[in-house]
Amino acid sequence: MVLTIIRIRVHNSAMIVCVCKAVSERHIRAAVKDGANSLRDLTRDLGVGTCCGKCLPEAKAALCSCLEARDSARPSLFAPAAGEFAV
Repeated sequence: MVLTIIRIRVHNSAMIVCVCKAVSERHIRAAVKDGANSLRDLTRDLGVGTCCGKCLPEAKAALCSCLEARDSARPSLFAPAAGEFAV
């Protein structure tokens, strides 16, 4: 028997990533905002991947996109400030 992940979108809400634990992308974004940095953190905090495990690839992809978005929103230590020019 082959199980597949079904992407569920309801009324433009966040995609359900883990059907077993009812975890959506919104939950993953909130966990990243609260300090989650790894799939292990999501498993501990949200229970992702603790039942059937079929959600792990999608959870990892959602985690990576959230981490990239978070890191790109932070100003870089070495990036010049707006309006700053090298002389």
